[in-house]
Amino acid sequence: MEYSILKLFHIGALILWLGPALGAWLVFKAVEKEEISPVTEKVNRVFFAMITIEHIAFVVLLATGFMMAMTAGWFSAGMSGAPWLSQKLMVIGLIIIPLEIVDLVLGNWLALKASNSMYSGEAINQKQKRWLEIYHGPFTKLAIALIPISVLLVMYLAVNKLPLF
Repeated sequence: MEYSILKLFHIGALILWLGPALGAWLVFKAVEKEEISPVTEKVNRVFFAMITIEHIAFVVLLATGFMMAMTAGWFSAGMSGAPWLSQKLMVIGLIIIPLEIVDLVLGNWLALKASNSMYSGEAINQKQKRWLEIYHGPFTKLAIALIPISVLLVMYLAVNKLPLF
């Protein structure tokens, strides 16, 4: 596939990875303390649907990034030939991917299951409450702090093609 088309899909995936889930989370936080109602249930469903879109977009982001690097020949030069790429991959591999894996497990499985039980009127146990508290509390706060910084570093490296140090 032509590099410019890959880049178009890459940037689109970046937007879908970051935008909808953050917007849905902000709306979710606005109604979080409200009593369970059809509106809060709908906000909850939309939130978790956006998390699914976020994770699909992240896979597309990784795939198109890899394909762009292959098309441009950045891997064939070796990591020493493209130190900016090594640094970019370290940020992605050490910060972003682990956060997304935890987000995938919590958001698309544990917290989703607990939330679905809660909104269907079932009593949730302490473990399920804890998953929801972790996901919507410390984990999300950590992600909101780390992801923008990481994305800015990755974007700087991608645009300038110069190493940070």
